[in-house]
Amino acid sequence: MIPRSKVVALGVFCLIVMFGMVGTQAQALKLGVFDAQKVFEETAAGAKVQARLNALEASKRTQLETMQQALQALQQQLLTTGASLSSDKLRDLRLEIDRDTIDLEGKQKAASREFQMEVERAQNEWQDKMIGLVQTYGRDNGFVLIVPLNVVVYFAPGIDITQDLIKLVDAGTPAGS
Repeated sequence: MIPRSKVVALGVFCLIVMFGMVGTQAQALKLGVFDAQKVFEETAAGAKVQARLNALEASKRTQLETMQQALQALQQQLLTTGASLSSDKLRDLRLEIDRDTIDLEGKQKAASREFQMEVERAQNEWQDKMIGLVQTYGRDNGFVLIVPLNVVVYFAPGIDITQDLIKLVDAGTPAGS
């Protein structure tokens, strides 16, 4: 099996040769790079997605904290009044603590899964939006290649289209949506 770094190097070499063969036409080729993370962080649409995720996380955390506090109250009750309770009441209190502990653990796992699924959904939606936007921008502006910054080792600053994409995303994001 050929190491990935050699495959990438071979691909870059082939691109260089191809552009060299094109000769003076290579100067007419429009290339672009963009910082997808920066587009997410600096747009109203990205802020909206982040706010939605933060609100979901806070809601889940509040629910779990409420359950944790109720469980701690039962555990404190066991400590303070356990010696004075009848064996039946003591057994019932311990069972309630056990049930609540199991319930809390299940809800913690469910909340974690739900939040992770929501993050993945948001990432997929954002990625789909960015792909469509970059494709349209590239086609409308005569680009032959646009790549995300995280796969580029070096680029001339003049081919960075990040700010253009930020403006387009914000222009397409109605206020308050």
